[in-house]
Amino acid sequence: MLIAALGAAFAGRASLAWTVAGFAAAVALALGGSVLALRAQVYWVPVSALVLGALALLAFGLLSARLEMAQRRHVQAMFSRFVDPRIVDNLSEAAQVAQAEVSASREVTVLFSDIRGFTSLSEHRRPEEIVALLNRYFEMQVDVIFRHQGTLDKFIGDAIMAFWGAPIAQPRHAALAVEAALGMAEAMQRFAADIAREDPSARFDIGIGVHTGQAVVGFLGTARRLDYTAIGDTVNLCSRIEGCTKGVATVLVSEATRAECMDTFDFIDRGAFEVKGREQKVRLYEPRRKAVVEGPSGPTT
Repeated sequence: MLIAALGAAFAGRASLAWTVAGFAAAVALALGGSVLALRAQVYWVPVSALVLGALALLAFGLLSARLEMAQRRHVQAMFSRFVDPRIVDNLSEAAQVAQAEVSASREVTVLFSDIRGFTSLSEHRRPEEIVALLNRYFEMQVDVIFRHQGTLDKFIGDAIMAFWGAPIAQPRHAALAVEAALGMAEAMQRFAADIAREDPSARFDIGIGVHTGQAVVGFLGTARRLDYTAIGDTVNLCSRIEGCTKGVATVLVSEATRAECMDTFDFIDRGAFEVKGREQKVRLYEPRRKAVVEGPSGPTT
């Protein structure tokens, strides 16, 4: 009965502390009953049962730890392609794992970036040179996304889609996304300068759109091929915002994103834009890092 109770506790994922406490209580009751039995001249001491129970507790504990480690490795393997390893390491608790694996509607901040002038650039280069150039570019930009705790969704040609707010909750997901967008723009300037030194005729630029809203996030695909992605109107609008950046600004964000992080950045109103699929115009803003002002007590923002 003792071993069966321990097995049921571990199978039902009961708290390890409560399981150990329950076993300790059973041991105390058994020993107390044994003392009373001895005083009544009844020579029965359940030592063997207690030893078996202790061994069962140890065995179930080791089995539970092994299963939990296997589950954690499974989750790490699933998310390591999309998420910074530091975030993957945080997916350790059963509740977090379950939340990450289930498709659900969440508030996220989505980022789309696209290269400007890539078609004309690729016309004068061999295919293998284009692939090598894109890989350098993707490596640089994904590093910025991961550094700001973002989730890489996919590459679409020379475009990148990423989002914040999943697989784990991020209270500051909008600010992280905007900071990543600014970081990507700065990294792009350095990359373009390197390309210009190699080929003075080359021109390289990007446009980045950021939008915050509800999206369905989860694994999409078949048993053979699964992608962790976000879908919905929020994603579509973000893509449209990225298309509005040409000739206006490198980075544009929506009113919803601005409202989430307006205390963290300065924003320049770039006006209202007509976007495909929307009857009303969408007001967009260019984010800037807050200016640092030198004061008597040192620099302040």
